[in-house]
Amino acid sequence: MMHWRGRVYRLRFLCCGKRVWELRSSLLTLLLGCCVLVLLHFLIMNETVDQGVYFASLPLPEDPGLAPLGVMAVEELPNSGSSRLPRRIHQTWKTEQIPHSMIAWIKSWTKNHPDWEYWLWTDSSARQLIKERFPNLLHVYDAYPNNIQRADALRYVVLHEFGGVYADLDMESLKPLDPLTFRYSCFVGQEPYVHPIMDTNTQTLVINAFMACQQKHPFLKMVVDTLPDFAHMWSFLDSTGPHFLSYVFQKYTRDHPQYPPEHVNGTYLAPAEYFYPNIDPEKFGYVYKKCADYNTLSALQRRACHSLKRSRPEAERRLLAFTDHHWIHTYLSVKVSLRKPVPIQDVVPDVKIYS
Repeated sequence: MMHWRGRVYRLRFLCCGKRVWELRSSLLTLLLGCCVLVLLHFLIMNETVDQGVYFASLPLPEDPGLAPLGVMAVEELPNSGSSRLPRRIHQTWKTEQIPHSMIAWIKSWTKNHPDWEYWLWTDSSARQLIKERFPNLLHVYDAYPNNIQRADALRYVVLHEFGGVYADLDMESLKPLDPLTFRYSCFVGQEPYVHPIMDTNTQTLVINAFMACQQKHPFLKMVVDTLPDFAHMWSFLDSTGPHFLSYVFQKYTRDHPQYPPEHVNGTYLAPAEYFYPNIDPEKFGYVYKKCADYNTLSALQRRACHSLKRSRPEAERRLLAFTDHHWIHTYLSVKVSLRKPVPIQDVVPDVKIYS
């Protein structure tokens, strides 16, 4: 009897030991996996490859007759005067809790514009604004299938109602915008030329990640009034984003040739170098591969490839720019931050929230 019990106890001990060993093995595997994920996250979040370095090895034939794209210097702008638009900075986020990775870029705006108001628009304050100021647009706003469409529509409404500057949270301010505001009542930027050239063989695409305008400007009124007409479009690029804004910009300038850019009702389309000095890193591989297939490209695309190959260093490009866009794509990003979000009041103590 005792012999039989000893075998049972020994069997139980062996089973228990095996389970402990399996548990320890599983925990070690889980810990190792977490370490790998943290390392990959760190590498991805901190990956910085200059486009000049990346595209310097492009295998392109010599073609000295192709002039580089873009401008090489900032236009002569007034050093003093009265701002032609309200000194307000508008940014949007889902809540008042801001991702830690955006803090430095937010502070760059308040640092370079210390006497400007800073406004943050959340999902709740955004809907309240549209309900109160544009009730006829509310059903369109609510029906958008994607949050990015609501964020796009909001920025147009905010600028129309309050005026000032709108900037995505991944836009970094490099220097004050005052010289531009002394000359223009409304100005927008265009995507790096390479983007539309490689995608559609066209050079100009107006982007809405940064815009500056006086309130009630007729261009903004046309933008807001046109939103319902494009609400059925499947892609956010077409319904509210850059394709939509480009269409309205072209229509406005075509319908109002009497308004040059410096006119109070004019709209200035700034060179891409002013606000978007770097192309989207997610496009690097796609553009490189397309440029390498040189014989299939149009003359404009070949010119774009040579311009990329001869890119000036990033430091020089940033000296020319007023802002830099970091192309975070928060509406698509699946990156998980390892740091907790921060209340906007901790970043900008005198922030204004619409209520």
